[in-house]
Amino acid sequence: MNEHVDIFALVPEIDFDSGYHYYLGNFDNYCRAILSTLKSIKSKLPLLRIMVETREYEGLRMITQTLRRMMVSIGGVSVAESCYQLEVSFLNQEDTFANSLTEFLLDLENLASRMEELIKMLGIQHHKSPIEIQDSYFKYDLAKTRESIRLSADFIEKKII
Repeated sequence: MNEHVDIFALVPEIDFDSGYHYYLGNFDNYCRAILSTLKSIKSKLPLLRIMVETREYEGLRMITQTLRRMMVSIGGVSVAESCYQLEVSFLNQEDTFANSLTEFLLDLENLASRMEELIKMLGIQHHKSPIEIQDSYFKYDLAKTRESIRLSADFIEKKII
C-alpha cells in the first residue's frame, strides 16, 4: 500500500492510514468511499454558493453534518473540524460567519479539484448498477426518435400502454 500513500500526498487533508483502517484494509471500498464523498461535495458546492450569495442558510447544518461524517470516514479529520467550526459559528450567530462560509466554500472547491485528480490517479471508475441503467431508460424521451413510433406501436399491440 506504500504506492498509494505517495498518491495521497496530493490531498494532505485526507489521512490515508486513518481512512484505510476505517474500511478495514479494503482498498476498493475505501476508493469507492472517496468517490462517493467527492460526489457529495460536488453536489453541495452549488448550494453553498447560493448561500454565500443570498445569505440564506436553510439546510446549512445538514450539509455540514453530512460532510463531517463522510470526511471522518475517509480520514479527512481536518475538513470535518472545519465543518464543525462553521456550524458552531452559524449557531452562535458570529459576525464573521459570512466570511467563514466564503473561506470554507473556497477551501472545499480546492479540495474537490484535488480529489478529482486523486480519483484519476487511482483509476477509480463509477459503474452504473442495472437499476440505474433501467431508470435511465425510463427517463429517456422516446417521442424524439423514429424508433419511438415503432416501440409505441409494439406497446399498444401488447397492451402495455
